[in-house]
Order: sequence, then C-alpha cells, then structure tokens
Amino acid sequence: MHVLKSLATMFLALAMTSIAGCDDSAHRAHILAGFPPLTRDNGYDINDIADKGSGADQSCVPDCGNRICGPDPVCSQSCGTCKSGERCDADGQCQEDSCVPECINLECGPDPVCSQSCGTCTAPDTCNSKGQCECVKNCTGRVCGPDPICGQSCGSCLSPKICSSHGQCECVKDCTGRVCGPDPVCGQSCGSCSIYTHCDDDGKCIPNDNGIEWVRIAGGSFQMGSDAGDSDEKPVHSVTVPTFEMSKTEVTFKQYLACVSAGGCTPAHVDDGTCRVWDGSQMVEGTLPSSFQGDDQPVVCVDWDQAQAFSSWVGARLPSEAEWEYAARSGGRDWKYPWGDETATCARAVMDDGGNGCGRDSTWPICGKPSGNTTHGLCDMAGNVSEWIQDWYHDSYNGAPTDGSAWESPTGSFRVFRGGSWHYDARSVRAAFRYNFLPGYRSDYVGFRLAKSVR
Repeated sequence: MHVLKSLATMFLALAMTSIAGCDDSAHRAHILAGFPPLTRDNGYDINDIADKGSGADQSCVPDCGNRICGPDPVCSQSCGTCKSGERCDADGQCQEDSCVPECINLECGPDPVCSQSCGTCTAPDTCNSKGQCECVKNCTGRVCGPDPICGQSCGSCLSPKICSSHGQCECVKDCTGRVCGPDPVCGQSCGSCSIYTHCDDDGKCIPNDNGIEWVRIAGGSFQMGSDAGDSDEKPVHSVTVPTFEMSKTEVTFKQYLACVSAGGCTPAHVDDGTCRVWDGSQMVEGTLPSSFQGDDQPVVCVDWDQAQAFSSWVGARLPSEAEWEYAARSGGRDWKYPWGDETATCARAVMDDGGNGCGRDSTWPICGKPSGNTTHGLCDMAGNVSEWIQDWYHDSYNGAPTDGSAWESPTGSFRVFRGGSWHYDARSVRAAFRYNFLPGYRSDYVGFRLAKSVR
C-alpha cells in the first residue's frame, strides 16, 4: 500500500510538470527527489508495480456459461457482442432487433405497438377500425332485401309492395280474371279496351252502350214495301227478319259527344259550315242553331261514316233497311205508321204539321211523342230526324235480299235513310218511305239509331 501511494504521488507530479509545459530535467529531478529509489533492496519489483498499476482484479473469474453477449453475471465482463441488426437479451442471447407485436383482442389489421399484422379476414369480411373482421353491407341502389355482399337487410317494404330481385319496393299487380282497368292490389292497369268498348267494375271490356236502351224485336216474316207509295217502294216482297235488337231512341248529342271525347268519333259538323241547315226558306250550308243541340235531342249534322263510327264504338251497327221497316211496322204489321194507319199529325210525330217541328222549327228531345211509339216501345220511328241505314240505295226492290240483311251488293253511290223528319209531311213519315243521299251528306234533319244481332 505504501508503494502504491508513492507511485500515485509521483505520477501526479509528472502530470503537473507536463501540464505546465516544463521539461527541465533538473526540475523533474527536484520533484522526484523526495521519493526513495525503487529498488529490490527497498522491496520493489518493477514487474509487480506494472501488474498492480494495471487495475485488474486478479481474484474475479468471469462466467459466461451459455451467454454469447452482454456482461457475464460474475465479473460483468463482456461475453461477446451481437451482429448488426441483433440485440442482446437479458439471457445473453442475440435476438433480432424487432418489435414484439401486441394483438390481444385483435383478429386483423396492424397491432398498435409494432404495426405488424394481427391477421387477415376471409372474404367478404373486411377488417374494421377495431381490428375485428366484419362484413360491410353494400346497399347502393337498393332499398330493401338482402345486400349482395353480406346478405344483410337493406330495408323492408310497406304493404302491398314487395321487394323485387333488384332491391326495389314494387307492387305486384294482380289482374286475375281482369283484362282492363286498375288491379285491386296496386291500382295498376290490367289493360285497356278498344275504343268500341269500355271497362266495367269487374275488369271486363263491354260495349259502350253509353246509356243506350235496347229493345228486343222478335223476328218474323212480313211484306216489305208499298204498292201505294213511290216507285222505289216496289215491288212489295216477302222478307224474313231474324230476331234482333234496336235502340229505343235515336242517338242523342250527349251520347255522340261521349264518343267524340273517347276518340271513337269525329265531331258533328255543327259549326264548320258544311252542314246543310234550314234557313226558313231553303237548305243552305251553315251553322246549326243551338236550339237543335240539347243533350237529349237527336244528333244531326253527321254523315253516314260518322254514324258507322259511333255504331262500332258501342259494339253495334246500323240497321238494315228490312230490319228498320219491320220495326217501324211494329213487327212487320201491314200498317202505314208505327201506330197503325191513322194519318200522322203532331199528336204522334215531330213533323211538318202546322209548321216545321210542330211549330218549333227544330228537332225535339227524344221520345217527345210517346203516342207515336211502336208496339215494342221504339220512339220517333216517324218524324223528328231521318235515320241513316246500312244499305246502299237501289231505286226498286228488284233483287233485294229476302233474309233481312243489308243490300250491300251491288254497291251504289247513295246510302238510304228512313223515317222522315221534323220538316217532313205525313206522307214522308210513313214506314215504307225511302230517301237517299251521298254518304258524306250531313244536314239538320238526318241522324241515326242502332241495331244489334242476337246470337
């Protein structure tokens, strides 16, 4: 111990001399003069001094055991170092210098410590922000039913609508037993009818009767024509008429306007200047006075084609000339008029008797002279307006059909109309009286009524 203290003092002095920049040997000798010589005689060995000055503790033996790095646990001396990219753990083993992921309660996505994967999800699942696998439904463009990705609901529909395969709420119409009108479930159309029919409450297309009252006329045979009439009423000939139906009245303005509104008919020519009207002294083309145009008055200023169009619209037809005369004679009786042989007056018909139209100078509402009805109840078969017939006009009955059908062949240039009118006299309202005009003729005294075959 004494030796070590002496060495320390000497080394301190040398250091101070060096720091002061003093390299005078005499001075160094002076500093060291106070130290006894280091000889074996004084008990010093230079090798011992070197060993003791090294600071090594010759009594500690390091023990690294299985350690390959870091300090040994006995002497804290190094057991070795790890390669680059490795670190020494507490057990003295070299480990990759990496982060230990923390995936507790996570099944996918990056761990929050090392951002390493905690796992992946199986399609169609995806990893959410909480590290859990879940399926995210895709309802784009869909309002109901399962989404196509996860099968999860996109919503539901309110009755009566149901969800379509496209994910839309739709009402499936039920048209069972219906061909027209709205279905009772969704109110959607089950179809439409032709312009000649209309849809009833049961979804069936039925003829557009439009308030037309039909009268059944039992068929039979009769003598058609008149030997006491004009030449075109001859020869009188036997005709057998099948059972048919005829409208009780002439078609009215109201009924005809319904056809116009439905698109089945063109407007009557009441104000286009093409209808021939009575101006008090003669027939001229002009505007039909409003006194003719009441809802319940017979439609006039319509030509033969317009009468045909209305007939088709209601599922009917114009009567044949044989049918018309058979009905006007109250079932083919040998009468001049619908009521018998008593001469026609304004008591039974709207005619020229004390003035046109019985003094009104116009038509009357239909069935205004009930005492002039046929025995079947048909109104205005004599007077009020003349009525278009299906047949082509022929100037005699030679070659006329005998089965009650219309005379359509050979064709002619004129169509027949029957019944007289509001400005015809008694002779011209007879049941056998015939008149004719071009099919395009329209006037204030020509209208029509309807017929239907009976099956």
